[in-house]
Amino acid sequence: MSDKNFIKNLTSKDIELSKNTINQIINSKDNSLFKLLCDNSEYIFPFLKNRICTDFVKLIKKENLDNIFEFSKIYCCDFEDIIVNSWLKFADMDLTDRILELFDNGTKEQKAYCAKYFSNVLDTVSLDELKKYAKSEFLPLKTNCAFALSKFKDGTILDEMKEIVSNSKDDFEILGAFEFIIAYQDINEIKFVLEHAFKNPFCPNIISNLLDLYDFESLKNILSDNQIERIFDVTIDSYPETYDLNTVKYWQIQEYIKFLYNKKTSYSKNLLLLAKNKFAEFNGNDIYCFDLDKASKEEIKNINELLNSFELDLNIDFDINKPFEFNAFLNVTREYRLIQNTQKIADMVNQNKFNQELSIKSIEILKDLNSVELVDKKIVNNFYDINTKAIIGNLVGL
Repeated sequence: MSDKNFIKNLTSKDIELSKNTINQIINSKDNSLFKLLCDNSEYIFPFLKNRICTDFVKLIKKENLDNIFEFSKIYCCDFEDIIVNSWLKFADMDLTDRILELFDNGTKEQKAYCAKYFSNVLDTVSLDELKKYAKSEFLPLKTNCAFALSKFKDGTILDEMKEIVSNSKDDFEILGAFEFIIAYQDINEIKFVLEHAFKNPFCPNIISNLLDLYDFESLKNILSDNQIERIFDVTIDSYPETYDLNTVKYWQIQEYIKFLYNKKTSYSKNLLLLAKNKFAEFNGNDIYCFDLDKASKEEIKNINELLNSFELDLNIDFDINKPFEFNAFLNVTREYRLIQNTQKIADMVNQNKFNQELSIKSIEILKDLNSVELVDKKIVNNFYDINTKAIIGNLVGL
């Protein structure tokens, strides 16, 4: 049977055919068929993945457990439940001892499954291993250890990670700490995350991890309105280059949009205008939608209709004390080519109100709108970095 036909049978509407194909995987003597399933994960719709996982665990028998251990050499987050729930189905002291041994001596992929197992089987003998691998560079292992430690209510590593976020100068080390803290899944720690995330260069990565785990209502109940606005700011700015458009429904983007519309702040208005412009471009455009699932395409259409139902004029403003609001103001000015805002932007630049990154962006937008003459050329003297001076000097015609 060809690989294509194998996946076709596995996802077939004929449930018996699908189950027979699952049994082929279960009874195989190596992990090649399981690997084939994992390798094709991105082409299988979520509801079919769920069906496969459920049926797989129902069909697994105790005498097939050795095969599950063989499959555990291959890690796939979409089919993690196949491995872990098969173990849990037959969990007893002997099996737990075997998994603990695998946790100590197995591959990083196997250790990731073991950590997830011990988030369900709270055996304290696993604590040393969970703490040992909580700092792993293999993300599934680290995050599964984090969640398991939270189940044990052991905050030792959590405190270490918060210390890293607060004091480290290494952006990659800080990102790793954020990944652990979010995966620990204590919603009370989310405030701490957002107090530090927005100034981190990996902010989009941090926010996406957050949105994967927490729904809109959970975040709204614990965060300030401005933090919700900023989450949406990062999210809309990250579509489609950084974030997959298939996330729009799962991340409940419509709920954020409705929230922003009811806020009636200058910042929320700017964000809605940016979203309106983007989703108008996404909607029905094959460049963005050709590989999206049906539900995501429909959701993009619904979001576009929702945004078009709002009355949003182009008379926009920002809070002078909040650089991120000025950044949104700049983005709207650029996207809608709002010449009437150029003097206000130039005033901010000439008064040296913001950092060099925003100053450069402001001047670039003014130049694009044929208004760079509004910038006082002497502002180049406000900057000490040679490269910044050169960039600004070139933009203003020095």
